[in-house]
Amino acid sequence: MKRTALIMLSITALAACTHKPGAIVAPATIDSSNICDTLNTSYTKDIRPVFNNNCYSCHGTAVVGDEGLDLEDSASLKQYLEYDFLGDGVYGSKLYHCLTHSHYAQAMPPDYTLDSCSLQKIKHWLSIGAPM
Repeated sequence: MKRTALIMLSITALAACTHKPGAIVAPATIDSSNICDTLNTSYTKDIRPVFNNNCYSCHGTAVVGDEGLDLEDSASLKQYLEYDFLGDGVYGSKLYHCLTHSHYAQAMPPDYTLDSCSLQKIKHWLSIGAPM
């Protein structure tokens, strides 16, 4: 009895498997709103707006004055990127460690982390030498 039931179950399972070469399967759709384009990252178009929206309130020209890090001033930012470089490409950038809240630097912004796409763009921008 058990053997007959097992044979019948096997036959049913095999019969359910069919090959339909003419069947059309729709391709998966991609939600383009979730794609982060890092290949065309530029300071003006991508990086400065992130700094403007998240950093300038504490690190902008009007707030910093002559002391501290002024992310709004290109020369000050470039000097910071060169001076506080720890080596090893992007992972040697103190700015990158601050923004990713790693244990190597003070977390910035202190109360939250930047969104994933912004961090990816900044990482790419740093990896290509942080062109202004």
